[in-house]
Amino acid sequence: MKGFNNYTEREEFSIFKKFFLDHGRCKEMKKKEYFTEQGIVTTHAAYIEKGMFRYVCTDENGCEHIVGYAFAGEYVGDYPQCIKKEKAMVSIQATTDSLIYYASAQEITNFFSTDKSTQELEKILAEELFVQTYKRLLDIYCKTPTELYVDLVRRYPDFLNYITLREIASFLRVTPETISHIRKNIKGIEFC
Repeated sequence: MKGFNNYTEREEFSIFKKFFLDHGRCKEMKKKEYFTEQGIVTTHAAYIEKGMFRYVCTDENGCEHIVGYAFAGEYVGDYPQCIKKEKAMVSIQATTDSLIYYASAQEITNFFSTDKSTQELEKILAEELFVQTYKRLLDIYCKTPTELYVDLVRRYPDFLNYITLREIASFLRVTPETISHIRKNIKGIEFC
């Protein structure tokens, strides 16, 4: 879905996409198949050619929390843990049948070491991931659940076609009943 993870639309990332398409290994993934599992060492990242993935963090009580999504035309992976070759902090699961091009942490590290432009791209990627995380943190602390929902629907109107009410609630850190009440209360609002 265009625009969900905005950094991927930057022109600089076209060479990163080309790297995955030219050097990555193609893999079809079935709905509900895991790309990465929380607590297991992660060593790969990928470019999503087709499909969609969700990022799930399971807390110490066994409760799952949706913490992110990645769509076709974007990249997927627990990037910090992948580069460090450490245990994944999240599980990443295909939510639809998907097609990815994946590469190992070592191949990605080698790519970023190619020249000044790829070194700059690695820096930009780290900055963009930080900005995305920081903005999400501020939104969670500063906006009401209704504001978060309205922002989500305005920015990504197609989101509702792909995600269940329960997942939206988890992503926004509220109950499904809260989402139902919000939808009832904002009925008739224009989301353009």
